[in-house]
Amino acid sequence: MNEPLYLALAKGNNFGWGICSRYIEQELRQLNAPIVMVDETTPMHVQGTVFHALADRDFNPLHPQRGATNIGYTFFENELTEQSKRNAAQYDLVLAGSSWCRQKLEKNGVANNGVLIQGIDPARFYPVKQKKENNLFIVFSGGKFELRKGQDIVIAAFRKIQQKYEDIILMNMWYNFWPETVAMFQHSRHMMFTPYGNNWSEFMNHLYRINGLDPKRIITLSAVDNEQLASIYAKTDLGVFPNRCEGGTNLVLMEYMACGKPVIASVTSGHKDVLSRENSLHLDKLSPYPIYDANKVLWADWEEPSVEQLIDHIEYAYHHRQQIEELGIQAGKDMLRFTWTDTAKSLLNSVASVQQRQ
Repeated sequence: MNEPLYLALAKGNNFGWGICSRYIEQELRQLNAPIVMVDETTPMHVQGTVFHALADRDFNPLHPQRGATNIGYTFFENELTEQSKRNAAQYDLVLAGSSWCRQKLEKNGVANNGVLIQGIDPARFYPVKQKKENNLFIVFSGGKFELRKGQDIVIAAFRKIQQKYEDIILMNMWYNFWPETVAMFQHSRHMMFTPYGNNWSEFMNHLYRINGLDPKRIITLSAVDNEQLASIYAKTDLGVFPNRCEGGTNLVLMEYMACGKPVIASVTSGHKDVLSRENSLHLDKLSPYPIYDANKVLWADWEEPSVEQLIDHIEYAYHHRQQIEELGIQAGKDMLRFTWTDTAKSLLNSVASVQQRQ
């Protein structure tokens, strides 16, 4: 590739888009690709290809710059709109973060589509030694606190787990920078939701109490940089991911699995690209979970895992630690098929393919 590749991406170390953008830039540099980072000084029209992070389901770009060739990259969980389809036509190619997302594009008539799966950093996330302290069984749950991620299902499950097992601890990393998405928990049928508190810890402890949980048996983490995650995962025994929908493959899930840790995860949407019977316990008792807007138009078409199946799987993991350790070992091996180097190479192949067609 001789023409420059302009990266119109995001910045940040503790949210998905920022991490994804940083690794794509890093790996493309390692591959000696001629890249240019787009910022406020970049001309509005450039020669070469612009790779756009698409900010929303309408496919509006994070940056307004345009190139001779334009490729969009999208992760969406809500139903596409007529504006989505119109904007999609402004790109030579729209890359989806999962096979599920790509299927949604095709269903909506966006034919100029492809898939670009996120990766893991094998130098940072690799199988760790199994935790030796068996006096506590620590269950990890990650992802920003919102209805889509299913933390209300975790809370409902732990309401029963805590009543039965004193040595099972929940460690969560649920900090959410976007309060408007937290508010959607008012629609949950699994937990009470009444916001209270002056900070994240107070807010979460209040929710635990009104939902019948013991906050003393829950470790609530605040925002954590990506560089610190592996050391956190190493202290836990099991990860739970009862997400209702993932437009991507769920970076936290992938990084946790890359550390050789067993997971319980919903077999839905983007999760299906990375889960198998050999690397995870499956939440496959799913119920339709449609959400409609004020005009009774379908806004999101998700699937909801079963609280009872999550409880059963946690109990199985608690009583069968050797078996779930084997799942974790396989998970660590499987995630080596999804590295950021692979992501960067796939992107370059997509760019070359588009340029050859022009």
